[in-house]
Formats: sequence, C-alpha cells, structure tokens
Amino acid sequence: MHYKAVKVFNNNVVLAEEEDGKQVVLISKGIGFGVKKGEHISADGNDKKVFYILDDNVNASEIKRLSYDIEKVEQVTHEIVQIAREKLDITSDKLYDALFDHISFAIERLKMGLPIDNPFIGEISIMCNREYEVAENAASLIKQQIDVDIGDAEKGFIALHLYSARRNKHINVAMKSARVFKQAVTMVERRYNRTFDTSCSACKSFLMSLNRLVNVSANKKVISMPIKDYVKLYMHEYDVTAQAIAAMIKTELGVDFSEDAKAFLAVSICKFIQM
Repeated sequence: MHYKAVKVFNNNVVLAEEEDGKQVVLISKGIGFGVKKGEHISADGNDKKVFYILDDNVNASEIKRLSYDIEKVEQVTHEIVQIAREKLDITSDKLYDALFDHISFAIERLKMGLPIDNPFIGEISIMCNREYEVAENAASLIKQQIDVDIGDAEKGFIALHLYSARRNKHINVAMKSARVFKQAVTMVERRYNRTFDTSCSACKSFLMSLNRLVNVSANKKVISMPIKDYVKLYMHEYDVTAQAIAAMIKTELGVDFSEDAKAFLAVSICKFIQM
C-alpha cells in the first residue's frame, strides 16, 4: 500500500492520505525520515502501523501526542539499553531495535486495556535473575517517563530479550528454556499430586537448583555427589522423578545430566516436596 504524505510530525509519525483521499496516521520507526509533503510512502511490512482517522474533527494535537509518546519510548529504550550494557555487559547492536519494538507494542496494548499474560514469569525471574533485575529498572523508567505500569508479565518478556541478547541467542531459545523449567515443575506436581505457585519459596528454591544444574551441565563442568548411590537406594522415588526430568531436559535443551547431577536433582525434588 502506498500513501501520500500530508504532514510529517517526526521520523516516526506521518499524517498521510490513501488514494481515495482518506486520511490515516502512519507509525513506524523511521517512516517519516527525509519525507516531504506530497511525497509517496510505502507502508508495506509487519512493522508498519496504520491508524485510520474515522472522525473528521480529529485535530493535529492528538496525532502529535502519538508522536510524543514514540519519542518518549525511544528515549526510555536508549536508557534501558545503556543500563543493560553496564550491568550485563551486553554488546549486541540489535538490542535497541528489539526492545523498542517490544516496549512500543506492550504500551499500545496496555493503553488499550488489553492484558499481557506471561505464564513463565516465575521461571524467567529465576532463570534470568540478573536480566530480571534490569527489567525491574526498565519498568520503573517506563512508569516515570511514560506513566505506564507494565506489570510483572512484561518485566519477564523484557528480561527474556536481555537474556537472549547477552547470550547471543534468539529469544525463542530463551522462551523454550523457560517453558522447559515450567514443564519440570509440572512433572513434579503430577507425580506427587501437588500444586505449586511459582512465586512460593519452595518452588523458587527448586528452580534455582535446577537452573544451576542446567548451567553447570551445559558448560561441561564436573559435579561431584559422593552419596549418589545412597540417593538411588534410599531416595528411589525422587531419583525416578529426577531421571525423568533429566531425560526431558536432554530432549528439549540438549543438556545431558551426569549421574551426580541427577542425584543432586533428586535431593532438590525431595526438599521441594517437603517444604
């Protein structure tokens, strides 16, 4: 779709016309850069947002507000990236664009009253604990500068973006790890007919142990559990569960637990159930 520019508010917001003369607001990063009144703009692509003006009485101040909001998002995103670079030593040059697009979309949803759900928030806060701390700083900045409370679910998504940037992996890989951690908790729940809130201390403790075991095993570091034979013999019930979770992790994440690591996991499961 092509549009004719009527007024350029800034690099990201343009008032334009369709071929039939209907006015629209085009919002996308850089869409107005170098564009002059009367020139044609292509708004193809999933990153372009088109808002139709249905009320003829709409005034430019409302459109300027959209422009102003985007400038605020740009500023706060720059600040978040700077904090991430300092605290997490992130060097990826793709982080700004990823965060800007994500935060912009989240703010749009929240302002329209659409809830943001994150079923992996408990797992993310443990798996990406350093990134989650920066995400909490990001939430404070967004609240201060844009007056939007993004909530815990969105903090989790921002933490995932930071985690994937720090490890130079696609965010889908980070999301898969969070899903696997949740699946591990679900396996424990089903085997012992229990239900846990991921925010409870017992669940957090289990997830922290699991996270350490995954990281150590993934890095091929040696884990020593001198009483692993005792665990197999006298904690057989928990050992069976640990073996099942370890097999799932190997299938999903490609991380192989040693027998010592599985014994540690069995003890962690025992503590989880008893707490």
